[in-house]
Amino acid sequence: MAMAFDPVREVARRLWSCGLCKSVAFSVFLLILGIESIILIPSAYNFQRNALQLLEQRAMTVMQSVVLAEEALAQPRELEQLLRKVQRNNPILALSVRRSDGATLGGTGDTDFSDFAIDEVLRGRRDKVDRLTLGGTCYDLAWSAAVSGERLVFLARMDSSHVNSELLAFVLRIAGLVALIVAVVTTGTMVVLYRSVLSPILRLRRSILGAAANPDHADDYRIRERPQDELGEVFQAHDEMLTRLAESKRADRLRAEERAHFLARHDPLTGLPNRDFFLEHLRQALSAACQREENVQVLVLNLAGFSAINDALGQDVGDRVLIEVARKLNQGISAGQFAARLGGDEFGIASTGSVSPAQVAEHAERILAEIELPLVIEGNEIRPRGRIGIASPSTGCVEGETVLHDAELVLSRIRSDARARYQFFSPEMTREAQKRQEIERELRQALKRGELQLFYQPKVALTQGGAEKAFSACEALIRWNHPRHGWISPGQFIPVAEACGLIAPVGEWVLREACAQIRRWLDAGLAPPRVAVNVSAPQFRDPRLPELVRGAMADAGVDADLLELEITETAAMEDVALTVAVLSTLKRLGVHLSIDDFGTGYSSLSYLRQLEIDSIKIDKSFVDDIGRDSNADAICDAIIQLGHSLGKRVVAEGVETHAQAEFLRLRRCEEAQGFLFARPMPAAEFADRLRRYA
Repeated sequence: MAMAFDPVREVARRLWSCGLCKSVAFSVFLLILGIESIILIPSAYNFQRNALQLLEQRAMTVMQSVVLAEEALAQPRELEQLLRKVQRNNPILALSVRRSDGATLGGTGDTDFSDFAIDEVLRGRRDKVDRLTLGGTCYDLAWSAAVSGERLVFLARMDSSHVNSELLAFVLRIAGLVALIVAVVTTGTMVVLYRSVLSPILRLRRSILGAAANPDHADDYRIRERPQDELGEVFQAHDEMLTRLAESKRADRLRAEERAHFLARHDPLTGLPNRDFFLEHLRQALSAACQREENVQVLVLNLAGFSAINDALGQDVGDRVLIEVARKLNQGISAGQFAARLGGDEFGIASTGSVSPAQVAEHAERILAEIELPLVIEGNEIRPRGRIGIASPSTGCVEGETVLHDAELVLSRIRSDARARYQFFSPEMTREAQKRQEIERELRQALKRGELQLFYQPKVALTQGGAEKAFSACEALIRWNHPRHGWISPGQFIPVAEACGLIAPVGEWVLREACAQIRRWLDAGLAPPRVAVNVSAPQFRDPRLPELVRGAMADAGVDADLLELEITETAAMEDVALTVAVLSTLKRLGVHLSIDDFGTGYSSLSYLRQLEIDSIKIDKSFVDDIGRDSNADAICDAIIQLGHSLGKRVVAEGVETHAQAEFLRLRRCEEAQGFLFARPMPAAEFADRLRRYA
């Protein structure tokens, strides 16, 4: 028996767990209940009306005996006895007989009918009136009848309390029947509705939710069993939609995978293959070339001054330039060649085949000629300039990374040469690069091991009398005492330090050591001259430089007038606004400021006039040719006059002959520095010189 009810319970459970089903069931229940309630109200009214009519008929029937006793109507006593007799045998509480003029002929019971509106009956306008009184427990009735030619009015009050009880019982019976009908109809309706509508809709819901959660496999949620009605058409359209959705998602995923694969191997800006794809192709090309005993050529192209285009015209214009260069490279490649963007403004071209160096050079020239054609972008005419590093190993039996590194290495060497447009790699460059890497590695250790040392080269004051005052100032020059290679000149390791980012800690060490040495000389009772310290371009651009200078002087306890900072003209002219601000800040510290290597940069007189400097140094390249080259004489003379006109001291460096010193003295150059006066010397030797001239 329990098993027979399991399907019913399962349907009931599904109906109860379904919010839509409960909503529909509740709506149907209320609708049927409302209809049955509308039917119940008139039924209850009719039931009450019929019960009262029975009382009314009984009262009229009983009073008929009074009407027939015409003799009693004329005798009040006999009439009252007759009325009492009638009352005793019937559920009548009171009786009264009146003439049409309202006079009472007789009555029984203690009821007063004075508040009963019987005027209509008395006047003959109505045959009968009735009312329920005393909360429905009494039923009053008045009616008229003709007796012996006279119209009499009869009044009766009957007990109607049983009518209310019977009405309540009737209503309860009907309400129970209505509830049963509502339950049966609602249940039947829901079962039919569930099987024909709700169950398919719920299946459709499960299918939609499943497909939404797993759209890539939406067609797995198609509804196989479909009803043979309008819902079946909906299910068919739904299944077709799921099939299209699954196919679309699979196509989207395939396109996304292809796009991701493309982006992983291509540059998103130019569409060219990226560095990884270029190396992959290069490895395959070198492997094939090794087997065929052919060679491979790798050209790495760089755009000179590209950062200036970005700075001046914006990154959007710079991107347009890169796109145009990529388009030209892609259009210019032929079979066996492969172009890629390696990063930034650097492009690579790989080609295979047995070609001569002259043919490779011709290819490089064609590339440069094409990309250097003017471009007009957003109304700006741009002339890109290119440089190419070329690596062409004699055999393909090498690593792809090695060949690309060689081409990039030679490109880095020609970046500083404005005249070079392309250059081939040579093995000596690799050895030189390895040496630079060794210097970088050991320089990091040298800072920790204290292998760096400062030498001091004096500056002397040139006088009109021909005598040189000793040590008007000096310049601190760094040296590296290598444990294996001995003394290494700054020309070897300073460029490496600038390239690898070590110049900042090296420059800080020089500044602090120079201040500390001034303190040691002072503590020894000596009177040291002003000490000049070179500030590199990266160090000069560091916003912490003023605070570093202030801290170094404070830590050593030296006065600012004993410290001089030398900034190269090239570094000063990179960003004139920044230079003016930094020099102004440094000047407020009280240090002496000087422009080094003057004449080798691109100084403008208007800019030079804004700089808060104390002196300018004539570059050694001009001093070397004094007396041998009239142009050098003219340049030195012009620099001295310019410095004096601006109120600056002029210092000449690299003075090695008396003729050079005399030339400078006659033109009132204030100070000179060079081997003619003294070579750079250790601090101890410099101290001895100070004692000698004290």
